[in-house]
Amino acid sequence: MAKPRLPRPYELNPDLKATLRVESFQGTFSPKTFIERLSSGIIATRIKENSDTFDPKPFIRTFESSLEELEKLESKMQKHITELERETQKEELSFKKHVKELGQGFDDVQSSLESLDSRISEVGGTAIRIGEKLETADKQRARAILSKTLMEYFMQFNEGRCPTLESLMTQQGLEGQIEAARILRQLAVLAKEVDLEDTQVARDGIEKFREQFETDMLSSFDKAYRHADPKVMAHCAKALLEFNGGHSCVQIYVNQHDFFMLHSKVNEITSVDGPDQENLTNPVAVIPPIDAGLIKLYDDIRSTVDQEAEIISMVFPNPAAVFQVFIQRVFGQSIQQFIETLLERAQAKSALAYLRTLHSIHEQTVLLVEDLKKCEDTLKIGINTNVKGSNVSVTTQPLAQTLDRCLDDLFVPYLEGDRYMEKELLSLSEIYDSMLAKFTAYQLQRRGGNRFRAIITRKFNQIIDSSNNRQTLPPVVQESFATVKNPEKYQSMQVADDDGNLSVEVVIKLLKIHAESVVRSVGLLPVSGRPKNTAVLFQLLNDYIGMRYIDAALDSALDDLSAMDPKIPPDMRPMKRVKLVSGIIHLLQMHFQSTILPLTVPSPQVYRETVIQKNRLMANVEDKANATIQKEIDVILTWLETCLSRQRRTDFKPKDDEIDLTGLATKPCIDCCEFLRRMYDMIRKYFDGKNIEMFCTEIGVLFHGMLLEHFKKFSISPVGGVLLTKDIAKYQDTVKAWNIHSVNERFEMLRQLGNVFLVKPEILPSVLNEGYLAKVDFKTLYPYLQMRVDFKTSKIDKLFEKLNLNGTGSGNGAAGEGATGGPNSTASRMAALEDLTGAKFLSYSLR
Repeated sequence: MAKPRLPRPYELNPDLKATLRVESFQGTFSPKTFIERLSSGIIATRIKENSDTFDPKPFIRTFESSLEELEKLESKMQKHITELERETQKEELSFKKHVKELGQGFDDVQSSLESLDSRISEVGGTAIRIGEKLETADKQRARAILSKTLMEYFMQFNEGRCPTLESLMTQQGLEGQIEAARILRQLAVLAKEVDLEDTQVARDGIEKFREQFETDMLSSFDKAYRHADPKVMAHCAKALLEFNGGHSCVQIYVNQHDFFMLHSKVNEITSVDGPDQENLTNPVAVIPPIDAGLIKLYDDIRSTVDQEAEIISMVFPNPAAVFQVFIQRVFGQSIQQFIETLLERAQAKSALAYLRTLHSIHEQTVLLVEDLKKCEDTLKIGINTNVKGSNVSVTTQPLAQTLDRCLDDLFVPYLEGDRYMEKELLSLSEIYDSMLAKFTAYQLQRRGGNRFRAIITRKFNQIIDSSNNRQTLPPVVQESFATVKNPEKYQSMQVADDDGNLSVEVVIKLLKIHAESVVRSVGLLPVSGRPKNTAVLFQLLNDYIGMRYIDAALDSALDDLSAMDPKIPPDMRPMKRVKLVSGIIHLLQMHFQSTILPLTVPSPQVYRETVIQKNRLMANVEDKANATIQKEIDVILTWLETCLSRQRRTDFKPKDDEIDLTGLATKPCIDCCEFLRRMYDMIRKYFDGKNIEMFCTEIGVLFHGMLLEHFKKFSISPVGGVLLTKDIAKYQDTVKAWNIHSVNERFEMLRQLGNVFLVKPEILPSVLNEGYLAKVDFKTLYPYLQMRVDFKTSKIDKLFEKLNLNGTGSGNGAAGEGATGGPNSTASRMAALEDLTGAKFLSYSLR
């Protein structure tokens, strides 16, 4: 018997033992918190005892006891875990065994189901074969019964009359008549197959009976139609459908319809044109509304078709086929005749009136077709409609397909092939010729008819030959465009100078007319040909605006500039044409981006060729505009040179009695500056942005070079040097208003150059080595120093030789730099002068 455990001297209190249970370690466990709980009692005791010394023994004894308890707890938990693992393994083995047994059971069930499915398939196949045989036997039986019945009827007819069939029609009412119709249709087939001499009486009797039956049914249908009795009409229609397909009663119904009677006289309906129709031939006027008679006709068609859809559905057992006949009659008779009348009258007015009318008619007809398609729900049309209780199968198209075909057939005569595009292009050519007539007449009279026609033909051929893959105009349009027809008309036309000017308003009208043409082509022609047709229309616009308008105007500007008298101030009005060209090109670009480009994108080849065509036009116009601007610059410089040529030889070496220092500048200088100010004011009106800067830069650079050469021609006295500096100051003030840094630098150099004519000879070395002059080679300055009247008397030539010697040696005392490396070297001075005086051609952008 085990001895009872003696109490330990340092036994843990019950609260700490409660802490050392499994529950304390569940959930979120914090070692810090756990230690604090173990130590809290000891710390509280030390606080009560008010002891200042730290005694570790209580902590050690508590922690040792706690550790022993934790070890016991660990051993206990480990045993529990081991037991749970053992039980888990047993359960897992049992579960796997059970799953295996279930899997075998499922396999057995699957095998049984497959066997059952196979047996069911065999039984089903057998049932189908039996059903097919039964159906075949039933059909043979029904055919045998029908054949026996038909032979009985046939033999009765062969005897002279058929009382059984007569009794069926008269005594069994409406159903008897429908059954008689079926029998008569089958007897007709039998009579054709049985072609014997002794059956002629039967065949004649059947044919006579059929004629009488059809006559009676049609008469009943017509009478019911006139009395609006849909019940009797439906019976007759069904009987006739069984008899011969019902075509005869459909024709009676359609031909006698009130709609076709009322709309048979087209000329009476469309005899009066509205006041708005006068604008139909005006290309810049708003397109007038379509003929009121056509609107009324289409409204009548809508209301009539809505009513007839319900009536036909009630009367005819095959409403789809009947409605199809009715719709085809509406389009083929009423609408077609009306359209032909409208187009004939429009064609008599002009090609534009014809095209506008055709497009408006097409738009209204498309709307009509979309409205008529809604009747399909009323008719409940299917692709194949089998009439209930009938052996006749009626095959019809969907209503939407029928209407689309009617729409296409209606406009084929006007849109087939290239008919429409040729009319559209010829109309555009006629309108453009008319709108540009004054401009063309001005060019012909001013430049000579033969020359102008030759230029147009040559440039047209160049454009056509420039790209083999380019969309070309139809031959009839090429012939119309490449030549100026009726030149005598243009030669006799009264024109003024303003007729030869460009007009943005005219171009806006041309673009609007072209946009209207593109919209028409998009609405009338198939989607597949849209990129090509749009490209062809844009080509015509491109050639008219580019060749006949812009190119001719710029050529005129070049001719005007070439013919200018150098003795009078140049005319700046050609620059106004360049400004207008810039605006026109911008409008054409906007039209291309918004209208042409989206329609050509679907075809990569057409898109690429159209963009190349447009870019070629832009490049050609820009080159011609640049040539015009450069010619203007040449004329301006020629005039400035003319003004400078009026400088008197003694202007800068006046005699004592001619000295007048109170004047602002010499006469040539005043003339040049006044002209430059006027020129700048005009350029600011015609150009903007960088174009102003480039134009004035070129004028300033070249004029600066002209002045440098100009000052080499005159002897300059000290007093003349003062006059010269006044001229230079006035030149500098004039160009300073342009606010162009590079030009200001050049004229600042010119001002510093004027100082060499003012200073005393001994100060020249310091002047020549300051500012811009320090960057210029002494040899380049030599011609200007020679113009001083005291060049030899003051021994400036000796001074120059000394400066030149120093400049070419190993050192330069005056400049303080070497000849090859420093900023005052000969090479650097020459480069600086070239930079200040050199002129380069500038490219002007119109885009």
